Amino acid sequence: MITPTSYINSNATDLQLAGYWGNPTSSDWCESNYDRSYYIAEFFNSLSSFSMILVGLAGVYLHSTFEKRFLLTFGSIVVVGIGSIAFHGTLLFPLQMLDEVPMVYCVLTLAYCCVENKPYRRYGAWFPVGLSLYGLLTTIIMLYAGPSNHLLEFVVFQSAFVFVVLVVMSHIIKIYGRLQDRSIKQLWATTGLIGAVAYGYWNIDFRMCGVMENLPFGLANPQFHAWWHVGASVASYLVCLLICYDRAENLGRGPKIEWIGGVLPHVVVKHALLRKAKSS
Repeated sequence: MITPTSYINSNATDLQLAGYWGNPTSSDWCESNYDRSYYIAEFFNSLSSFSMILVGLAGVYLHSTFEKRFLLTFGSIVVVGIGSIAFHGTLLFPLQMLDEVPMVYCVLTLAYCCVENKPYRRYGAWFPVGLSLYGLLTTIIMLYAGPSNHLLEFVVFQSAFVFVVLVVMSHIIKIYGRLQDRSIKQLWATTGLIGAVAYGYWNIDFRMCGVMENLPFGLANPQFHAWWHVGASVASYLVCLLICYDRAENLGRGPKIEWIGGVLPHVVVKHALLRKAKSS
């Protein structure tokens, strides 16, 4: 198991040694398979995926009175978490799709929230339809590629995901540029830092697996992919939160950020939602 694109754990010589789910048919990350449990292929990567479910549920609960678009965005993080647990727990290709496909739709819903952040619809009904078709096309190509052409699937997923993330980031930069509230700007900066560090962990785990498995002084693999899950979960929650704040501000709802226990921020508003905005 040298790179994430390996399919078979080099330590597994038969199904029994490979674990309950057999030899991997999906991407195989830099964590020793079935090292902690015969029934869980990647224990730490599976465990850390619960962070996505927790932040997604927190977002849905704390913002239940907001527009449905935000409930969908927070809820999609929950779906990604469930898929990630299934994927890393089994290392089977169909369940990898349950992780990666929801990730594409998660960023697509976030893109919609970023772009359509004004009291009026900027691009009409074609925009959500276009986003949906883009997601559908990506899904079809990924499923068509299948485990037999994992490189194509991986490239399509990464390119689609990165493209939409860049769209989101371009709008975030615009939002950040017009901010006057220093505390909100600091929260955006913190979000960016968390996301950047988490992405750095992902890259180290992806590109330097051999180093991570052979650290000096007998140090154990730091499980950077699991830490990526945690960091990405926190960053995703904060991005959704701040986009929600921006939307409420544009609607004149007088939003502010409140903290639960000093660790969990959420948006509260002073004014009721405008009737014309309820449809979105």
